[in-house]
Amino acid sequence: MMSNVTLQSLRQAAEKRDPEQCQFLLKTLFMEMEFYLAVAVVVERAQAFLETFEHYYPDAGFARQILTQMVNTGTAPSKLPPQALRDFEYPGAANYMKALSDLAHALQPGPLPPRIGYLVSATVNAIMAELVEHYYGRRMEHWILARQDPESAQAREIAFTFWTDDEIALLDTDHWLQVAESIEEHLRRQIRQE
Repeated sequence: MMSNVTLQSLRQAAEKRDPEQCQFLLKTLFMEMEFYLAVAVVVERAQAFLETFEHYYPDAGFARQILTQMVNTGTAPSKLPPQALRDFEYPGAANYMKALSDLAHALQPGPLPPRIGYLVSATVNAIMAELVEHYYGRRMEHWILARQDPESAQAREIAFTFWTDDEIALLDTDHWLQVAESIEEHLRRQIRQE
Protein backbone atom coordinates (compact mmCIF):
# COMPACT_ATOMS: atom_id res chain seq x y z
CA MET A 1 0.00 0.00 0.00
CA MET A 2 1.32 3.42 -1.02
CA SER A 3 0.40 4.93 2.38
CA ASN A 4 2.74 2.54 4.20
CA VAL A 5 5.68 3.61 2.06
CA THR A 6 4.80 7.28 2.53
CA LEU A 7 4.36 6.80 6.28
CA GLN A 8 7.77 5.17 6.52
CA SER A 9 9.25 8.06 4.54
CA LEU A 10 7.57 10.53 6.92
CA ARG A 11 9.12 8.75 9.89
CA GLN A 12 12.54 8.88 8.22
CA ALA A 13 12.13 12.60 7.45
CA ALA A 14 11.14 13.17 11.09
CA GLU A 15 14.27 11.37 12.29
CA LYS A 16 16.40 13.50 9.96
CA ARG A 17 14.49 16.67 10.98
CA ASP A 18 13.78 17.58 7.39
CA PRO A 19 10.84 20.01 7.71
CA GLU A 20 10.20 20.45 3.98
CA GLN A 21 10.09 16.70 3.40
CA CYS A 22 7.87 16.19 6.47
CA GLN A 23 5.40 18.74 5.14
CA PHE A 24 5.45 17.31 1.61
CA LEU A 25 4.86 13.76 2.88
CA LEU A 26 2.17 14.92 5.30
CA LYS A 27 0.32 16.60 2.44
CA THR A 28 0.64 13.42 0.37
CA LEU A 29 -0.79 11.32 3.21
CA PHE A 30 -3.61 13.76 3.93
CA MET A 31 -4.57 13.74 0.22
CA GLU A 32 -4.91 9.92 0.41
CA MET A 33 -7.01 9.98 3.57
CA GLU A 34 -10.67 10.60 4.13
CA PHE A 35 -10.75 14.38 4.74
CA TYR A 36 -12.25 14.26 8.22
CA LEU A 37 -9.73 11.64 9.36
CA ALA A 38 -6.98 14.05 8.32
CA VAL A 39 -8.78 16.77 10.30
CA ALA A 40 -8.87 14.43 13.32
CA VAL A 41 -5.08 14.03 13.17
CA VAL A 42 -4.62 17.81 13.21
CA VAL A 43 -7.19 18.35 15.96
CA GLU A 44 -5.29 15.86 18.13
CA ARG A 45 -2.14 17.95 17.72
CA ALA A 46 -4.03 21.15 18.49
CA GLN A 47 -5.61 19.62 21.58
CA ALA A 48 -2.16 18.66 22.89
CA PHE A 49 -1.36 22.36 23.46
CA LEU A 50 -4.81 23.54 24.54
CA GLU A 51 -4.28 23.29 28.31
CA THR A 52 -0.95 25.10 28.09
CA PHE A 53 -2.57 27.86 26.04
CA GLU A 54 -5.46 28.17 28.51
CA HIS A 55 -3.01 28.29 31.42
CA TYR A 56 -1.40 31.45 30.03
CA TYR A 57 -4.64 32.85 28.58
CA PRO A 58 -7.44 31.79 30.96
CA ASP A 59 -9.83 34.27 29.29
CA ALA A 60 -9.38 32.60 25.89
CA GLY A 61 -12.15 30.00 26.17
CA PHE A 62 -12.86 30.46 22.47
CA ALA A 63 -9.98 28.08 21.63
CA ARG A 64 -11.68 25.18 23.40
CA GLN A 65 -15.06 26.17 21.92
CA ILE A 66 -13.65 26.15 18.39
CA LEU A 67 -11.96 22.77 18.85
CA THR A 68 -15.13 21.33 20.40
CA GLN A 69 -17.17 22.61 17.44
CA MET A 70 -14.70 21.00 15.03
CA VAL A 71 -14.83 17.65 16.81
CA ASN A 72 -18.61 17.59 17.34
CA THR A 73 -19.84 19.01 14.04
CA GLY A 74 -16.92 18.93 11.60
CA THR A 75 -17.37 22.66 11.08
CA ALA A 76 -15.59 25.82 12.17
CA PRO A 77 -16.49 29.49 12.28
CA SER A 78 -15.60 31.26 9.04
CA LYS A 79 -13.68 33.84 11.10
CA LEU A 80 -12.05 33.58 14.50
CA PRO A 81 -13.67 35.73 17.19
CA PRO A 82 -12.27 39.26 17.74
CA GLN A 83 -10.52 38.23 20.98
CA ALA A 84 -8.45 35.77 18.93
CA LEU A 85 -6.96 38.61 16.90
CA ARG A 86 -4.94 40.22 19.68
CA ASP A 87 -1.18 39.84 20.02
CA PHE A 88 -0.49 36.64 21.94
CA GLU A 89 2.94 37.32 23.38
CA TYR A 90 3.65 34.17 25.39
CA PRO A 91 6.00 31.73 23.59
CA GLY A 92 4.07 29.41 21.30
CA ALA A 93 0.73 31.19 21.64
CA ALA A 94 0.89 32.96 18.26
CA ASN A 95 1.80 29.67 16.57
CA TYR A 96 -1.18 28.07 18.29
CA MET A 97 -3.54 30.78 17.09
CA LYS A 98 -2.18 30.30 13.56
CA ALA A 99 -2.86 26.55 13.89
CA LEU A 100 -6.47 27.21 14.94
CA SER A 101 -6.93 29.73 12.14
CA ASP A 102 -5.55 27.27 9.57
CA LEU A 103 -7.82 24.52 10.91
CA ALA A 104 -10.81 26.84 10.59
CA HIS A 105 -9.81 27.68 6.98
CA ALA A 106 -9.46 23.97 6.16
CA LEU A 107 -13.06 23.36 7.23
CA GLN A 108 -14.51 26.03 4.93
CA PRO A 109 -16.03 24.89 1.61
CA GLY A 110 -13.72 24.90 -1.37
CA PRO A 111 -11.33 22.79 -3.45
CA LEU A 112 -9.52 20.06 -1.55
CA PRO A 113 -5.81 20.84 -2.24
CA PRO A 114 -5.83 24.29 -0.55
CA ARG A 115 -7.81 22.85 2.38
CA ILE A 116 -5.19 20.11 2.79
CA GLY A 117 -2.51 22.80 2.64
CA TYR A 118 -4.19 24.51 5.60
CA LEU A 119 -4.21 21.21 7.51
CA VAL A 120 -0.47 20.81 6.93
CA SER A 121 0.18 24.37 8.08
CA ALA A 122 -2.00 23.82 11.16
CA THR A 123 0.00 20.70 12.03
CA VAL A 124 3.31 22.52 11.64
CA ASN A 125 2.13 25.44 13.78
CA ALA A 126 0.68 23.19 16.49
CA ILE A 127 4.02 21.36 16.74
CA MET A 128 5.94 24.64 16.68
CA ALA A 129 3.74 26.04 19.47
CA GLU A 130 4.81 23.17 21.71
CA LEU A 131 8.49 23.49 20.82
CA VAL A 132 8.60 27.27 21.22
CA GLU A 133 6.78 27.17 24.57
CA HIS A 134 9.00 24.37 25.86
CA TYR A 135 12.23 26.16 24.99
CA TYR A 136 11.49 29.87 25.40
CA GLY A 137 9.11 29.42 28.33
CA ARG A 138 12.28 28.75 30.35
CA ARG A 139 14.28 31.45 28.56
CA MET A 140 11.98 34.45 28.51
CA GLU A 141 14.90 36.85 28.18
CA HIS A 142 15.82 35.22 24.85
CA TRP A 143 12.20 35.34 23.73
CA ILE A 144 11.93 39.04 24.51
CA LEU A 145 15.21 39.82 22.72
CA ALA A 146 14.20 37.82 19.64
CA ARG A 147 10.79 39.54 19.45
CA GLN A 148 12.21 43.04 19.83
CA ASP A 149 14.09 42.89 16.53
CA PRO A 150 13.46 39.61 14.68
CA GLU A 151 15.79 40.61 11.82
CA SER A 152 18.82 41.30 14.02
CA ALA A 153 21.90 39.08 14.09
CA GLN A 154 21.20 38.43 17.77
CA ALA A 155 17.65 37.22 17.03
CA ARG A 156 18.94 34.94 14.27
CA GLU A 157 21.53 33.51 16.65
CA ILE A 158 18.86 32.93 19.31
CA ALA A 159 16.63 31.18 16.74
CA PHE A 160 19.53 29.02 15.55
CA THR A 161 20.34 28.02 19.14
CA PHE A 162 16.67 27.11 19.69
CA TRP A 163 16.43 25.01 16.53
CA THR A 164 19.70 23.14 17.16
CA ASP A 165 19.06 22.49 20.87
CA ASP A 166 19.29 18.74 21.58
CA GLU A 167 16.09 18.63 23.61
CA ILE A 168 14.15 20.54 20.96
CA ALA A 169 15.51 18.20 18.29
CA LEU A 170 14.21 15.19 20.23
CA LEU A 171 10.82 16.82 20.86
CA ASP A 172 10.47 17.88 17.22
CA THR A 173 11.19 14.36 16.01
CA ASP A 174 8.88 12.88 18.63
CA HIS A 175 5.96 15.14 17.68
CA TRP A 176 6.32 14.28 13.99
CA LEU A 177 6.49 10.58 14.87
CA GLN A 178 3.29 11.02 16.90
CA VAL A 179 1.65 12.56 13.82
CA ALA A 180 2.76 9.54 11.75
CA GLU A 181 1.39 7.19 14.44
CA SER A 182 -1.94 9.02 14.47
CA ILE A 183 -2.19 8.88 10.67
CA GLU A 184 -1.45 5.15 10.72
CA GLU A 185 -4.19 4.58 13.31
CA HIS A 186 -6.73 6.64 11.36
CA LEU A 187 -5.83 4.87 8.10
CA ARG A 188 -6.42 1.52 9.84
CA ARG A 189 -9.87 2.74 10.90
CA GLN A 190 -10.57 3.93 7.36
CA ILE A 191 -9.65 0.51 5.93
CA ARG A 192 -11.83 -1.29 8.50
CA GLN A 193 -14.80 0.90 7.54
CA GLU A 194 -14.43 0.31 3.79
